[in-house]
Amino acid sequence: MDCSRLEYIKNVNDDDDVWAYKDCSIGDDFRLNFKKGKGVDNHALNLPKGSFIILSQKRPGYERALTHVVELVNEGSKDKLDWKTGTWDIFRLVKVHWIADFNNPSRIPLDQKEMIANWGWYDTKAKLLSSENLMKQWGSIDQLRAHLGEVFN
Repeated sequence: MDCSRLEYIKNVNDDDDVWAYKDCSIGDDFRLNFKKGKGVDNHALNLPKGSFIILSQKRPGYERALTHVVELVNEGSKDKLDWKTGTWDIFRLVKVHWIADFNNPSRIPLDQKEMIANWGWYDTKAKLLSSENLMKQWGSIDQLRAHLGEVFN
């Protein structure tokens, strides 16, 4: 997988005791949901097509884990045509490039171990990997991407 296009990390968990999007396979497309909130619709709309997003989630009883790497396949304006008004009806169409082995949870990469950063997960907006918080740990986005290339390949 080409990690040079890794740009974002996004919280995807909900209140259920299941892994979100666990039934996907590499190459599958699915609607990546964003929970309605202040500025979320504009944020989701403006994420650039072609960007890669790491999905991070936490199930009850587990640490936060890195479970997918997905690519935005459409411009936000195209996806917005199908948005509805419910809590989870903001989405972007994505394609799976990497997925964790959900049959072996002990092998799923842990967010804290691999990303080496603490951040709040107060909403479902995608956060830039080049954030100040991560760059304090990694020095450059290229070093972080190289590390993640080892994790995801």
